[in-house]
Amino acid sequence: MDKSRQPHQRVSLAGMHIDRTSAVPLHLQIAAHIRSGILRGAFPAGTQFLGSREIARELGCSRTVVLTAWDLLYAEGYLESTPRGSVMVASVAAPHAEPPSITPAAAPAHMSKRWQSLLGLEYETNWPSVFAPGAPDISTFPFKEWSRLLRQSWQNPREQECLDLPPEGHPRLRSEIANFLGSVRGLVCAPEEVVVTSGTSGALDFCSRMILDPGDEVWVEEPGFIEARWALTAAGAKLVPIPVDDKGLVVSEGIRRAPRAKLVVVTPSHQYPLGVSMHLERRLELLDWANRNDVWVIEDDYNSEFRHQDSMIASLRSLDREGRVIYFGTFSKIMMPNLRLGYLVANRRFIDGFSKGRARIDVHTSGIGQLALAEFMREGQLLRHLRGMRRLYAERRKALIDAITTLMPDDLSVSSAVTGLHLVALFTEAMQARMSDREAAASLKQAGIHVQQLSQNFLEAPTRQGLVFGYGRLHVEDAAPLLARIADCIGSRRRNAPTGPAISSRTVRTIKRG
Repeated sequence: MDKSRQPHQRVSLAGMHIDRTSAVPLHLQIAAHIRSGILRGAFPAGTQFLGSREIARELGCSRTVVLTAWDLLYAEGYLESTPRGSVMVASVAAPHAEPPSITPAAAPAHMSKRWQSLLGLEYETNWPSVFAPGAPDISTFPFKEWSRLLRQSWQNPREQECLDLPPEGHPRLRSEIANFLGSVRGLVCAPEEVVVTSGTSGALDFCSRMILDPGDEVWVEEPGFIEARWALTAAGAKLVPIPVDDKGLVVSEGIRRAPRAKLVVVTPSHQYPLGVSMHLERRLELLDWANRNDVWVIEDDYNSEFRHQDSMIASLRSLDREGRVIYFGTFSKIMMPNLRLGYLVANRRFIDGFSKGRARIDVHTSGIGQLALAEFMREGQLLRHLRGMRRLYAERRKALIDAITTLMPDDLSVSSAVTGLHLVALFTEAMQARMSDREAAASLKQAGIHVQQLSQNFLEAPTRQGLVFGYGRLHVEDAAPLLARIADCIGSRRRNAPTGPAISSRTVRTIKRG
């Protein structure tokens, strides 16, 4: 008998130290501890671990956290299953072997701790799927008009436009953005309060470095936008997750957990991923606390242009009388993601410091598209495109909701969000008793359907389970067939689920790529 296969007493992780103040998620800390033990020889081949429920009780975390850590180590080849379903160290996981990927515990010595923490924030992005959250449909974009304006802008440019632009962006584009925000968002601002950025991520990167010193506390929504946490982590921030309920960010809990925070990052008009809108009393409570404690508030107003019901919700910045709110917006969802043009709006004192610092690091956002975009907006092309996309996305949202409520009524409960390009389908109690959203997403992926699980948007142990469905790329006629396939894969009525009309070849190609 292979000695590596001889039975071992099941190993406990009770002695492991969990750092709940770290930016590194708990599942990565657990994976790093086990991986390190294997490489040191502390966990030899054949070592069996206690069950996930027992380890979760020992460490004071959810079972999902433990299962996620194991999944990572399965993929890396460190663990394997026994015939009886236990988890044990694989025979090929020889001590002192190099781990196949960089993790915070095994990053090269030349990397800073901040950079190592950044690499440790694992999150699957940019996957091609019809359900990708926030992904717009570019098939209806007026590329002919856009190409015309690009040619016109650069056939006979002024000399200054070929040299360095101001770090705040081209004056014509700043003026058009101010006009756009006034007409579309009801946000009154002067062109001098607008800065052109390289999208929301670029704006957050600069603002984080401008406002924060390493170790400063930042409120982030829980669950929240993982991509925002990357920039904050790279700036050395200490992330403090603040829960979100049906009224938005729980401000009182933020004050209790981190009363000395320097920055708050919120998505008040359309919270990501839950989709709730922050109630007025919470907005006023947040602004009052920020004003009294000299705290900056970043308002990420992504996707607010796509509101499918009711009237437009006023932005947080429109309520701000002290200039504490920095408003972020982007053209990536209205036009196309790789345009990489966005904007921020802030008081002029902030803009002055931001621009001077940016001129020493980055100079300005690429000017190639700025002139064309200014003309695109001036001619009314952007507003026409936006009106058409609102109608299109509203139809796709309704088709998706109808399919979910018809085909999976016992499994999924659709959120009431009325804005944006995605919705959350929360698991019912019966569904949660059968499987986690991580397990559901894994089963769907094996079936060729890629849907994001809600739990990966939590910094701490997830308190809700569900699936995040983007519908920007979802064609109306494909909603029912796709949901029928999902119901057949993970639904409680999968044997009797209707198949719906034939799925289009376009969607089949998308699913296979995903």
